[in-house]
Amino acid sequence: MRKLSFFMLLLLLLGACGGNKSGKGNVGEIEGEEVSIKDLSKNHESRRYPVKSGVIRSVSEAVGVKTTMVTYFDKWGEWEVIESTTPIFIAGTDVSSHKLEIIKGDEHWKIDLKEKTGNHYNQKRAKSAMGIDVEAITDEILGKMKMEKLGSEDYLGYKCEKFRIVGDKGMDMEYLMYGNMMMSMEGEAMGFKTTVKVTSFEVGNVPKEKFEVPEGILFTEGY
Repeated sequence: MRKLSFFMLLLLLLGACGGNKSGKGNVGEIEGEEVSIKDLSKNHESRRYPVKSGVIRSVSEAVGVKTTMVTYFDKWGEWEVIESTTPIFIAGTDVSSHKLEIIKGDEHWKIDLKEKTGNHYNQKRAKSAMGIDVEAITDEILGKMKMEKLGSEDYLGYKCEKFRIVGDKGMDMEYLMYGNMMMSMEGEAMGFKTTVKVTSFEVGNVPKEKFEVPEGILFTEGY
């Protein structure tokens, strides 16, 4: 049960992750002007994603338990919906989870779709799953955060920057980042091995109804 409790806590800490292939093609607009991925890298202002909207599919694993996640986002990541499914059986009992998190700016709705309960609260978000703006990183920040830049690496055809973070309580993680988008995370936290890997990323408009809070949920204010 200690492992299970840690795993569920870990799920709350995992951000949406994704990537964007390099190359040509229009991927969005800035102030009404269509831009290519190449131009976007110079013009966008440290957004969470370098495309306006899309769908990310990923898989995380901790203490032998796998979670599948689908992230829908719009407005360059200002709006996000993260749906996660974790199949868990203990002594023949189904204790699987089906969670939904809806984020609009600083407003969050965390929902347990099985229990029909949730929390509503406001909270500022970091630019990336690493907790910092990767696109504005400096040697000074790397030093203060005990981070190491390990060079570049291709992942699913995406050119990413690789970072290592060593922290307290046995934390030793490696991240593959495309700008502020996390493509993968792998390492140990509190002595437990954990991984998160993006399996696909689709650029395109997401229906507005995906960002609507479902009816019939009993919400508690605060987190």
